[in-house]
This record gives sequence, structure tokens and C-alpha cells, in this order.
Amino acid sequence: MTFFALLGAIALAVFVFELTSGLQAVFSPFGRTHRLMGARSSEGDSFAPKRRSTWEAILVGIFPNRFDPEYARSYADVVGLLRRAGYPYDTPGDFYAAAVRTFGIYLALGAVWAGIMYAYGYIFAVPIVAALMIFQGLRKPYTKLKQLAKKRAELMRNNMLVGLATLGSLLASGMGVQEAMRRTASVGGPFCNLLGLLVARMEIEDLEKAFEVTRAHIPDPRDVEVNLFLRDVHDFFVYNRPLLTSVQALTDAVHRNMIDATEARAALVRQRSGLFGVLAVLGLLFSVVAPFLFA
Repeated sequence: MTFFALLGAIALAVFVFELTSGLQAVFSPFGRTHRLMGARSSEGDSFAPKRRSTWEAILVGIFPNRFDPEYARSYADVVGLLRRAGYPYDTPGDFYAAAVRTFGIYLALGAVWAGIMYAYGYIFAVPIVAALMIFQGLRKPYTKLKQLAKKRAELMRNNMLVGLATLGSLLASGMGVQEAMRRTASVGGPFCNLLGLLVARMEIEDLEKAFEVTRAHIPDPRDVEVNLFLRDVHDFFVYNRPLLTSVQALTDAVHRNMIDATEARAALVRQRSGLFGVLAVLGLLFSVVAPFLFA
């Protein structure tokens, strides 16, 4: 009992300290700090750190390899996922700050559920519930980031047909490749934005570096059509190979793939609707026969 009283006193002290610190930061013009911390650029330098809350500092101190951008083993993977997902977080430090908050929420929920299980006498379930909540809290931010990258990959495939058709029309009218790509980027969408990134990088970096950075921003690195398009553009600038023919052929291929995917989804819907219809009929027959079977 003394141990729980000590934990309660520590929690109350931390709460009062954070409340007063927050009020001081709100009303003091010198107390406001940046909410992000630990974001590193590609060159490895760090931005000015923010003041963490006591709760965040405790979690970062216990799990530095998970929540501290300076020591996280997953830093390179997080940077890659941020690029593929279209930067849902401004910096890696922003992602890790959100990960700390998510883990804290799941940790509090795990403590509540463990307390409920203990109060009702299910002592064996306490460590299981706590372990599941901790695992989910550690895994959730990365799962969310992967889902965002997957969703952006689907949006890119839909936007690719519009972008290729626009680019093909501009090239057919005699416009230069780089200017046509810049005009296509103004259409908007994941694929068109990728073209804008490539054009912008080509203006400030060498060609190989620009294509390397652009490939790192592809939501699905295994996307065949996008990789083929970037290879054709690269061959145009390096070997002066014609691009219009490749763009037209790739437009037809993307169009066929979209039709095939739509037909596959329609077939799946028909299959499931037929299965649900059979189950509905069986349920109706059982409801008619059941009164006579159990009479």
C-alpha cells in the first residue's frame, strides 16, 4: 500500500509541476519553445531542442533507442517512410514526439485495464493486457506511417494516368521535356508532385543525385510503372533517347492496369454478394424449419 501511495504522490507532483510550467509558458513571452525536437537534416545537423514534458523525458530516457531521434535505431527507416508517405510529419523529430504521445496513451490505457482486471480478480490477465498495450503503443506509429505510404501509393497510381496523359499531350505539341514536366506538375497529385520534385532537384543538383532523391520519394519502391517512367526520363537526359513514345506506351499500360484492377474489384464484389445471398437464404430456411425441429 505504501508503494502505491508513493507512486500516487510522484504522479501528483509531476502533474502540478507540468501544470505550472505550462501556464508559465503560455503567459510568458520568453517561455514559448518550439514543439518539435531532435529533427536532423540529411547532413546530420540537429535543430534546437525543445523542452520536453517530464512524462516524455521519462519515456525517452527509458527507451532512447525507440523515441530519441539522436539514438533511435529506426531513424533511417522513419526518414524513408516519411518520404514515401508524403511527409505527414514535418520532421523525424515530429514523428518521434507523436510516437511518445501515442505510447503514453496506450500505457495509461494498459494501466487502467490492468487495474480493472486486478480489481475483478483476473490476476493472470494483468501481465497479458499490459504487454499487449505496450506492444501496440510501440507499434502503432510505425503502422500508421506505413498505412499512409500505402494510401499514397494508391493515389499515385490513379494520378499517374492524368499526369502521363498531360505530359504526352505537351510533348506532342513540341514543348521541351523539362518545361512539359514543370507544366504537368502544376496539375497536382502525388505523381505530378513527383515530377515537380524531379524538375526542382535537376535545377540545383546533378542529374544522378536528382533521380536518386526522386526515387526515394516513390510511395511503393516496387511500382513498376513509376520506375519505368523515371528510367525513360533518365535515358532521355543521358542518352538522348525519345521520350514521347515511351510516355504514350506507358499511358496505355497504366490505363489497362486500372481497367483490370476495376474489373477485379467488381468480380470480388459480385462473389461476396453472391455468398451473402446464399447465407441469407440459408438463414431464412433455418428460421422457418427451426420451430418444428425444437418443438
